[in-house]
Amino acid sequence: MDMKLFWTLTYLICCKYSAFTKELCPCNRKFIEEYNHGNNKPDLSKDEAWMTFNSSVTFDIHIYTHNHECWKCELIYLDTIPGTSTKTIVLNTTYGTDIELRRDIVGQNLQSKLCGFTEKFRENGDYWLFYNQSNYDSASCDFSLANDPMIAEMPILYVGIGVVVLWIIVKAISYCYKIRVRDESIYELDHTHDERRDRKNPPATNDIAMTVTTESSTKEEPINTHKKSQRLHSLDTFRGLSLVIMIFVNYGGGGYWFFDHPPWNGLTIADLVFPWFVFIMGTSMNYSFKSMLKRGKSRGMMFWKVLKRTCLLFAFGIVLNTNWGPVDLNHLRIPGVLQRLSLSYFGVAFVRLLFAKHKDIGKNKSWFWIRDVVVILPDWIISLGILATHLALTFVLHVPGCPTGYIGPGGLHEGKLHEYCTGGAAGYIDRLVLGENHLYSNPTPKAIYQTKVSYDPEGILGTLTSIFLCFLGLQAGRIFVCYEGHAGRLIRLLFWSLVTGAIGAALCNFSKNDGIIPLNKNLWSVSFIMVTACFGFFLLGLLYVFVDVLKVWNGAPFIFAGMNPLVLFLCHDIFYRCFPINWQIDPVHWKLLIKAVWDVIIYLTLAFVLYCKKVFIAL
Repeated sequence: MDMKLFWTLTYLICCKYSAFTKELCPCNRKFIEEYNHGNNKPDLSKDEAWMTFNSSVTFDIHIYTHNHECWKCELIYLDTIPGTSTKTIVLNTTYGTDIELRRDIVGQNLQSKLCGFTEKFRENGDYWLFYNQSNYDSASCDFSLANDPMIAEMPILYVGIGVVVLWIIVKAISYCYKIRVRDESIYELDHTHDERRDRKNPPATNDIAMTVTTESSTKEEPINTHKKSQRLHSLDTFRGLSLVIMIFVNYGGGGYWFFDHPPWNGLTIADLVFPWFVFIMGTSMNYSFKSMLKRGKSRGMMFWKVLKRTCLLFAFGIVLNTNWGPVDLNHLRIPGVLQRLSLSYFGVAFVRLLFAKHKDIGKNKSWFWIRDVVVILPDWIISLGILATHLALTFVLHVPGCPTGYIGPGGLHEGKLHEYCTGGAAGYIDRLVLGENHLYSNPTPKAIYQTKVSYDPEGILGTLTSIFLCFLGLQAGRIFVCYEGHAGRLIRLLFWSLVTGAIGAALCNFSKNDGIIPLNKNLWSVSFIMVTACFGFFLLGLLYVFVDVLKVWNGAPFIFAGMNPLVLFLCHDIFYRCFPINWQIDPVHWKLLIKAVWDVIIYLTLAFVLYCKKVFIAL
């Protein structure tokens, strides 16, 4: 009997019921067991699954796929399955996938669709597709999962439980140590007291000693009438929390997609860290300026300090960009994280320096309840002008070869119509001013969108919205400087959180891709900075309640990192490739997750040691 006819009849008879129930056909199951036993499949890494195609027809089958994360992309060719054969390929499981099977039309340069389906593949899944055809018009695609893989996110639960247990153990050891130290101190105090009591001294001397003691004990100590300024510990905690999350995601985050940046539009946990640093920098600026004005620093001296800090941060960023190998100055990346921070800081600090006043004006005015806004009204006008400049350049500037106002990823987007337009005006300005060789050559959309040009997420145009975000952080700090009541501070933080969140949500239309201005970290879009500012206002207020108001939490361990952010940032970048920070490891989620947590613990330990030794390094 012809083998093709044999397999076709076997499928139709044995798998008729399974086709309706979507269960794995018994005949197919037996075939899968025999195939898996006698064939070596490709090795799997994280976020991968097997997809085995079994064809009982004589013609070749072409496989086309579309990743759901690839916005407005067409199906792309993946592989070809020869007639009457079985072939296993590896598919990515991070996002949903559309799969379509096609065949060539004889005598024509065209293809016809055989079947297609959509699936969110599970990591380490063993997927099978049996294609059978009894005649030209009657065909079937039997798609099945031959195993039951573990949920890819389960290691997060197990590692999370382990971290909690470890923290409880550390707290218990710390508590026992404090009790022991206290008991030893009490014992030494009692022992010293007994020695003094038993010491034999002349009566006259003893009387004099008693008299001096009595006089000194009754002497009143001078009362300090100056109110000591209280440090905002919630701000240090917020800074430390952002730093810890940054280290965790930069060291892999266990290889999970939600601990990494999205290819283009969207928002993940990793996207919040950098904007929070910018926001916190603006908040802290209030206290540094207030301190310098209180000490009588001239504006010239203040400007020199701002300029020096800006230059040092920018220089550190350039140095870190050379940390990956021999320096080729013709391909040295100029933008970067510290460079963006330095320019954002300078933009907001320079404007604030022009209008800063030592006195708290408006405290006794009728508009005292909005003086946190009124006193920096000139800053608001200039910052809104900077934001308007960003919008004008983004949507009005003519970019050669690209549609005006294009803010897409280029590459495969919209059928490759704008293949070399990645980032629109933002990418064009960077390539024009800095040159393509001095930009980031491996941007996030490159893998999925197959982009052709360099694009830097810390480029020039995005610095304008970053300055505005830093100014929003300055506005948050004005709330703490202008008002002393807890309720007033919290109400205003919540108000600004709602306002910025509503603006960001309206601009992105509460969706990922369908808004006027989508959430996009690569562009630092207006909706992106508004939403991240929303989270910044809210989280700062939440930490303020627990750390500074209720005092139910001292901010540990994050506050240790928040007191030395520059040291930890530089170290985490410089020692990225060094043991015990980095070593060869299998690319599976649970191992990568444990390693990322281990790295965080190392840097938290460093921060704790510096904190205990009262070593605080800042520019």
